[in-house]
Parts: sequence; structure tokens; C-alpha cells
Amino acid sequence: MAENKSQRLCDLCGKNVATMVVNQFDKDGNMTEIVVCAECAQRRGLSQVEGVKSAVAKLLEELKTRAETGNLPPACRRCGTTFTEFKRKGRLGCAECYAAFHEELVPILRRLHGAVQHVGKAPTAGRKSAQERLNAQRLREELKKAIASEDYEKAAALRDQLRQAGYEA
Repeated sequence: MAENKSQRLCDLCGKNVATMVVNQFDKDGNMTEIVVCAECAQRRGLSQVEGVKSAVAKLLEELKTRAETGNLPPACRRCGTTFTEFKRKGRLGCAECYAAFHEELVPILRRLHGAVQHVGKAPTAGRKSAQERLNAQRLREELKKAIASEDYEKAAALRDQLRQAGYEA
């Protein structure tokens, strides 16, 4: 038989019918829901509406002040997603968010994936690994810089490294 939320018993005392639903979010954004009867809510100070109103009023005033001073958290210009929302949901709002939150995302992506540049997947048999291709690209860039600065000894060493790895210089 399906349980009706209006007929659920209080999670705290287990005796009375619940009259209030309390949702709490932890730092990872996971929600815990408990249902509480009026008696338990009053005993724990959850039914003090004036206190809640006062807290909400203070919060709204703080947000208004922050908006006026321009001290709001950065948001994506395209979709309006804030970094706080991203941390709570674990998802960005659009492709533009990557540029908007670049500074904050780089350490997270590096920690999760080991790199910040997508290299895709490729079969390993007979093909160079993504890390090898990135290393070759880095060597080519260093080679161009060495040639531009007329450091031909370094350029020759870089050319030899590229050839040894099986790449054209």
C-alpha cells in the first residue's frame, strides 16, 4: 500500500502524524528529508515562524546589498548559472560556463581527469597514446621557439626527440 505523505508519522517521535517537512542539504548537495509533527517541531524550535521570517529578511537584505555593490558570485552571461549552483548540482548550465568559470574549473578538472584538455579515446594497438601526442605537440612548440630564438643546438635535440618518438619534426 502506498504511503500518503500527509499520513506519515513523525520521524522524531514516531507517534504523531507529521505536519511539517524539513529538507536539509549537505555540502555535497545531497538532500535529507524528515517529516516532523507539530509537537516535535515546537520542542526543537522549528515552528518559530517569526525567526524564519527574520532570517529570510536578513538574507534578502544581504543579497540586495551584494547586488548593489556588484559583489555577487560570478555567473555565466549566457545561462545565468553561478559557480555555487554548479557546485551544488554538479553540472554546468551551457558550453559558455566553461569560459565563465575557467579559473575555478581548471583545478577541479585536473584533479578529476589528470588533464584539462580533452584528448578523446583511441585504440591503443598501433596508435600513439593521447599523452604521447600531447608530448609531441609540446616538443614541436618548443622546437619552434628554439628556432625563433636561434638556439640551434636545442632545436636539433628537440628534433631528435621527435624523430625518436616516431613523429615528424
